Amino acid sequence: MSDDLWLTAPEDAYAQWQREEATGADRRAFADQSIVQHRSMFSRFNDYLTAHRVTVANYGAGHLDGFFTDLAQDCAPGTTTRLRYLKLVDRFTRHLVNIELRADNPAAQMLVNAIWPEDEPTPIYLSSEDDTRLQAVCVVTEGGGFKELRNTAIVALFLASGVTAAELRQLRVDDLDMHGERPSVLVEKHGPRIARRVPIDAFAASVLRSYQDARRRIQCATQWLFIATAGGKPMQPDTLVKCVRASLRRAGLSAADESPRLLRNTFGRREIIEGKTNEQVSNLMGLSSHRTATRLRQTVDEKEISDARV
Repeated sequence: MSDDLWLTAPEDAYAQWQREEATGADRRAFADQSIVQHRSMFSRFNDYLTAHRVTVANYGAGHLDGFFTDLAQDCAPGTTTRLRYLKLVDRFTRHLVNIELRADNPAAQMLVNAIWPEDEPTPIYLSSEDDTRLQAVCVVTEGGGFKELRNTAIVALFLASGVTAAELRQLRVDDLDMHGERPSVLVEKHGPRIARRVPIDAFAASVLRSYQDARRRIQCATQWLFIATAGGKPMQPDTLVKCVRASLRRAGLSAADESPRLLRNTFGRREIIEGKTNEQVSNLMGLSSHRTATRLRQTVDEKEISDARV
């Protein structure tokens, strides 16, 4: 990769660097879900820099402070979102210093002074109101092409089933059952997550049925449900992030983390509000422990539960 790519196409440079070189604190490559989330986070930071007419090569401590002030508007109290962004910025900025595109790392000292909370962090999610707003844009657009239908269906499936980005990329056409009594998706075992069949929430049925029919009409060498090209190549993680971000914008929404994980947690939280137990929600999300469901339940208040029963 040419170092100049960080100046001409920073998001592409970050994606390529993360795929080929970046590692976590344990020197291991990042998991697929983390890669998707990190690219979404980098994209938001880069958008802020662009809006303020600076780049990853020349931003300063003042820009970093300004970004975190802006970010705070989308962060619930008690979350680790700011610290996770700070670690990400420090990581890629150290790389830019190493390749001599920068002389300093404004994030380094801020990270030294940062303290991680002792309590469990609050998971990211959309409020019930914002969840409803996003559901409203998960519809078939009259006159839209295959790509637009595909992108909307991707977001609809994330929001309606709670699958991870890695799981969605591995789905095959026949894994989606849209013609049974209750539409559902079969998710094969992936890493630590258990295999499961997840019922699809009603709001997503129409767009997913339309997409599956359109996908079946495309003859290609693979059976991936979501394809990036007519030849049948699977979707790339950064494209999935872009789909989520575009749908949030159409709904007039923004979030500190605009990756598929936001929609996965929103799905789990919605199931809790509708009366599911922690065990049921964990099973739907393919989780072997109840930790995530317990944390999501702590964000729910009685009014949301009572409103859901009306």
